[in-house]
Amino acid sequence: MRSPVAAVRKTLTGLDPRVPWLSAALFVFLGARLSVLTFVSIYFVRDQGLPAAIVGVAFLSENIVRALAAPLAGSLSDRFGRTTLLAGSALFAAVVMPAFLVVRDVPTLIVWSLAIGLAQAPFFPVGTALLLDLVPLERRQSALALNYSVISVGYTVAIAPAGFLAERGFAFLGLVSSGMFVLTATIVLSRLRGAPRDVAGATVDGPGLLARSAQAFRDGPFVAFGLLAFTFPLGIGLVSLAFPLYATDGGVPASLIGLALGASGLLVAALAVPANRLLEGRGPVRSLPIASVFVAASYVALVATGSSFGGLFFAVTIFVLGEIVFAAALPTAVAALAPLGARGSYQGAWGMVTALSFGSALFLAGIGRASIGWTATWLAFAALTLAAGVGLYVARGWLSQVAATRGASVGGSAGSDGRPRGDLRITHRDDADDRQVEAFREARE
Repeated sequence: MRSPVAAVRKTLTGLDPRVPWLSAALFVFLGARLSVLTFVSIYFVRDQGLPAAIVGVAFLSENIVRALAAPLAGSLSDRFGRTTLLAGSALFAAVVMPAFLVVRDVPTLIVWSLAIGLAQAPFFPVGTALLLDLVPLERRQSALALNYSVISVGYTVAIAPAGFLAERGFAFLGLVSSGMFVLTATIVLSRLRGAPRDVAGATVDGPGLLARSAQAFRDGPFVAFGLLAFTFPLGIGLVSLAFPLYATDGGVPASLIGLALGASGLLVAALAVPANRLLEGRGPVRSLPIASVFVAASYVALVATGSSFGGLFFAVTIFVLGEIVFAAALPTAVAALAPLGARGSYQGAWGMVTALSFGSALFLAGIGRASIGWTATWLAFAALTLAAGVGLYVARGWLSQVAATRGASVGGSAGSDGRPRGDLRITHRDDADDRQVEAFREARE
């Protein structure tokens, strides 16, 4: 495997110079988001005395709003451009994120959660769509891996000190998070102007925004993929939100929880790019069942090692081995399944799946904690993840054929029945998008 530094250098060679700035904006935004959300459940449960299950409902509400708004945000960006939505999302979040400090009861908690969900809904699906606009089609998985490595370092940089700040009081943590959102908007407005979807939207004609927002959910292959792949963002939610609560129940201090979670970002940064450069030629879907094995194993490891700093660190490390694969493979697969001109709406639809899955993590874990105990809860999540991995393995050939009909060729050899045995492997440049943008310019002129 190529060294991490060499793999990063090779991945960056020839890319649009705005790609690193977009990764920087995502880096800061994620740090601002997770520096608060990782520890705010402890604040609500321990300091404000709210029930863990109710806090889980609030997180689920936040993610439902984010999920419902993401497809519309993606469609808006297809039609009108990406950067305005990105900057507006960051500035809105800068205003509402610190308001968790005034939450004292369940109604206020729900209102705050809904506002946070609405504020953050556009950023990740629209940011991913913009990255896909800027990167040649055959290099997307490695570019997405590089982007995920960058934001994982942001996770580490944010989480480790956030844990110490959380032990000393949450007010300063909220203000720092707000400042980071403002910095995100500054990067977007100063460094990302003139990106492809700012020069021209997807189309002038075609269905309206609401119809475009729902397009992916009328698409059988995308729906099937979403139902099978939802366990991966669920895992991110469990690690980010439920692992800390589990460790807190076992007496692990917040500072050590932050170190255990934050260290995972360094491992992602070291392995994600070289691993995905190796996997890129094979396509995204083939690797996902393997990733599911690592994710499920992390839950089993958490049970086997107990609620301790060492056990938490070990479980997170195993989870990362799956995360470095699925984090880049998932949006690459969604891009391959998206019809021409619908990249933003499909990434928004996947953002909806991600938000609902991520948002349900603490809610489901809280119910399990109260009803069947942590051990049975983690084993149930492991079984669910493995079942989804089997489903993705079975469906890989069908999804490859669907992608082929939408413009992505299928890699790998053919079987005796003539059907491809390969995966979603993209072997041509995305010239259709360039032709579409040029046609739009001519229509405007």
